[in-house]
Amino acid sequence: MAGNTHWRLITPDQYHCPEPPASTRLQRGWHRLQRLLGVAGRPNDDNAGQLPDHGEFNRLPAIRALDAFLKGWPGDSREVRFLLDPPFSTTASIARDWAEWRQWPRLTPPTRAQLNEANVMAWWQGQQVRGPWLIDDLARYFLRTARGMVFLRRLLVLLVQGAFGTGLVVCNSWTYRFVVQGFEPGIGAVYCFAPASAALLRELGVKGTERQLARLAARARGNAGVALALWGGQHEQQALPQIPVWADDNAAFILYALLLHRGLDEPGLQQVLPIMAPERLAARLLRLAGAGLVQQNSTGWQVSPAAYGEVREFLAGREHGLDDF
Repeated sequence: MAGNTHWRLITPDQYHCPEPPASTRLQRGWHRLQRLLGVAGRPNDDNAGQLPDHGEFNRLPAIRALDAFLKGWPGDSREVRFLLDPPFSTTASIARDWAEWRQWPRLTPPTRAQLNEANVMAWWQGQQVRGPWLIDDLARYFLRTARGMVFLRRLLVLLVQGAFGTGLVVCNSWTYRFVVQGFEPGIGAVYCFAPASAALLRELGVKGTERQLARLAARARGNAGVALALWGGQHEQQALPQIPVWADDNAAFILYALLLHRGLDEPGLQQVLPIMAPERLAARLLRLAGAGLVQQNSTGWQVSPAAYGEVREFLAGREHGLDDF
């Protein structure tokens, strides 16, 4: 059972971002005007990369809410369901914990070589699973290249047809938007967690008045992980990242690719951005990291959680295809 928690699941069309207060809208408008005029914002704090981990909270209530929502499934069906994962929302971690609890095996993503070969059946035979399964990150099943997308197209058709039996697929919200616009695979059962409210943020340990928490939820677009990262920065009195005046189309291409693929290493980025020489790409990544917009971990580069809202707004201004969250 979900228990006494503010976590709940809905369909994507029911997701409505919390409305920001007028003061927040004015602040965002001022930031946009500064960029258009070429005026630098407040300098970034040297410790911007040390913001608290956005995933540090008790996930058990969310796991119970997911389990209650999926009660009675799969039964005798071979249905595959999709769970959308906005960046830094920790939805994938919640699903992994739930699958481990239910003893569902996690499928292994294809290697780069397997992506290029696009032999989905060979990949599936190597999984050696019986019964329901979990794909915890669909973004690892494609690269935005001519050959790198064939695997995902074929996989989605087979999943929807029930060729691999019952499973839960966690899909990055940016990947999902890209898939729906480009592939039209006929995905049916798609769900997501409802936007974080002030009450949920309080449940996660964020402190403040009702107005402060509502403002934070709105600034994070209802994303609990982003809200925690923003609150952590405010709590430590650190300046949050802002888009620098030098950010151009190349910066936008990098940031969009990182969000679309839920992070990439430099070889992967080079494959999806062949227009940029390796040295130029490496230098631009370092500049973005210095501005606090991206960060590097053991698997590659990703957009920084506290910079997500600024990055999303920057990409909107350059007419990149945004997710719905």
